[in-house]
Amino acid sequence: MRRTPFLSITTALLVVSASLPAQERAIAIRGGTVLPVSGPAIPNGTVVIRGGKVVAVGANVQVPSGAEIVDASGKYVMPGVVDAASYIGLSDGDLNEPTDPMTPQNRVFEAYNPFGTFGSGQPAPLRNKEALSGGVTSQYLAPADAQLLGGQGAVLKTAGATLDALVVREPAAIDIALGTPPKAPARAANRDPFTRMAEAAMLRQLFIKAQEYQRNKSSNATLPKDLGMEALGKLLRKEIPARIQANNATDIRTALRLAQEFNFDVIIDGGAGAWDMKDELAAKKVSVVLGQVSHPYVSNEEIPDKEDYPKPDERLAGRLTNAGIPTALATFSRAFSTLAPAGTGKWLLIDAALAAGYGMTDDQVLKAVTLVPAQILGVADRVGSLEVGKDADVVVLDGPPLSVKTWVQRVYVNGELVYTK
Repeated sequence: MRRTPFLSITTALLVVSASLPAQERAIAIRGGTVLPVSGPAIPNGTVVIRGGKVVAVGANVQVPSGAEIVDASGKYVMPGVVDAASYIGLSDGDLNEPTDPMTPQNRVFEAYNPFGTFGSGQPAPLRNKEALSGGVTSQYLAPADAQLLGGQGAVLKTAGATLDALVVREPAAIDIALGTPPKAPARAANRDPFTRMAEAAMLRQLFIKAQEYQRNKSSNATLPKDLGMEALGKLLRKEIPARIQANNATDIRTALRLAQEFNFDVIIDGGAGAWDMKDELAAKKVSVVLGQVSHPYVSNEEIPDKEDYPKPDERLAGRLTNAGIPTALATFSRAFSTLAPAGTGKWLLIDAALAAGYGMTDDQVLKAVTLVPAQILGVADRVGSLEVGKDADVVVLDGPPLSVKTWVQRVYVNGELVYTK
């Protein structure tokens, strides 16, 4: 087959638009070891994609007449990697709103800029190329954590013909950050919170206000609309969860208490001290999104040398998973400075492999960067595994996916070839 160079989102907009009928032609990736993730490996398997969807997966699959054949002999075929927490695609100045510590009305999707250029003049799609080169086809994009409540996150594809085509779920969650020191925007504006007490109190006050808004709105539809209260209404109705960044046991406990008090779903981000709260997390069926095994601290917090902040524990992902707590590994990659220089989707799959040496099976590791994050994000009906009817996000690798010697060879997003090595 003719090798196709990487298609940045900018060029894909033109190329895909000119060849939309081609998407209807079937593509059969055959001869490789297929890893559906949702089931056992299929030696000498075949994956057929058409119309942006997976239409067949198995060992004895009939290839449609006229299908494009991709020979994957000696290779491995798996679903696209799902990065459950990322900031890539946001410019430095758009990560947080410095004027207010709580902005539920803000939507991170409004700041996502995969097509244009940032201040340096460097095309933004180059960052998505990094993610695609690691097999990342979907990511949860969120406001950063310098605010107490930053706004609404979204699940997006890493390549697509149009901006709208990237959207998998939006909004997908409300992002909150607990911990110390005081949040930067609040300090700059000379406003609370300056303590953990203030953080919890301010959130409670906001949620009470949101409850009152919902009651008043239901009884009087002519009341002026408040975008922040509307967003929090989705949270309180359990239409979307809260993503609460909390590293130590105290902050995780506060997150769980708030979720119980106001009856909303919660996901713990960061979770360095999650093992101390394992019984509560398991009992409440709360999921945890950890940072990469090699870089477990994902926060802007200056982690102090205190007993209440646990030391990095490479066993944490395995321990939580084996305790029945849904656990995903994510990059928490940042688009600015050197806060997370290794936090890039390019290495997420390889970094996750480290967990296989600390109590996780290979199957558990693969699920922690594919199906489990898709389930946590509420998009497992579309991504996270190779199953009939799901989006054709497919990765072809030249070796076992958890080997440091392996490279991603081809990446399909919604059935379109968007990366080749």
